[in-house]
Amino acid sequence: MPIITTAAITILLKSLAQKGIEKIVETGAENISSDAYSWLKNLFYKENEPKKILKDLCNNPEDTELLGNATAIVKNSLEDNPLFEKYLEEIIKKAGVEKKSISNSKNVVTGNVSTGGGHFVNGDNNNIT
Repeated sequence: MPIITTAAITILLKSLAQKGIEKIVETGAENISSDAYSWLKNLFYKENEPKKILKDLCNNPEDTELLGNATAIVKNSLEDNPLFEKYLEEIIKKAGVEKKSISNSKNVVTGNVSTGGGHFVNGDNNNIT
């Protein structure tokens, strides 16, 4: 089983705050199981309304303290029942949260860049004077 990182949980929480749970679980051909959906919904919703932590995140999805508190809610739930880790893994995998990549761009550097003290230009503007 892959390790679920705090970064993946944070991305999921930001998506949840920005899009809402219905958009998160809309994955086309790959539907998230009802158990996984129910687990996530129970963490952040009460009577079909977002709980305070999610409302606050909706207003400020970049707030690191709020993200930390929401991440703690998820992690505490995982500690309570190891089965929930499978639900989280499913949600992250099927909702496409874990894959954030850049493709078809010539301005992407992967790996280390060692110029040996010289200039380095990434992109089209290579007319250094």
